[in-house]
Amino acid sequence: MRSSCAVALMVLCAAAAPVVHAQEVPVGTAPPRATTSDAARWQFDQCMGGVTYGAPLKWALSYGMGWVRESEQRTWCFLGAGKVGFGGASFNVGLANSMGHFGSGVAITGGVLRTFNDPMGALAKRTYVGGSVHLWPLLALGGEVGYYTRIGTDPAGTTHRRGLLTWSTGFGF
Repeated sequence: MRSSCAVALMVLCAAAAPVVHAQEVPVGTAPPRATTSDAARWQFDQCMGGVTYGAPLKWALSYGMGWVRESEQRTWCFLGAGKVGFGGASFNVGLANSMGHFGSGVAITGGVLRTFNDPMGALAKRTYVGGSVHLWPLLALGGEVGYYTRIGTDPAGTTHRRGLLTWSTGFGF
């Protein structure tokens, strides 16, 4: 009885198994190349988000999305990122690269920054353009340093310089 059950089980498994055909390769041609895995394809996805504190935005929330290419060693992202804080808001575009399994990485961005009524270390209600370097050495903890230049005309009597050094530190981008 046991042997007949085992044979019946083997027959059922063989009948249920998918049919595999050998691939025929014409003589004198190379076999087809392996395709890129799904993990290494570009896709539109979230790059980074976070909470930071710095000048001129003070406490701020940030969120970035873009074209992401993930692999085992590195993740690249061409991104657009918005950041809104108590002292102002900014929108940047750039390139980010995260490395390893510990959440470290670096990014370079350029964009527009607008201050609100009470920014830290900048004139209120002004628009700036510039760029930043972002560095997060471990677990998305890090910061950024940037330089922005005020655009537009200033009212008569304004003696504040046109350049603005920005900085922030926190969790995320």
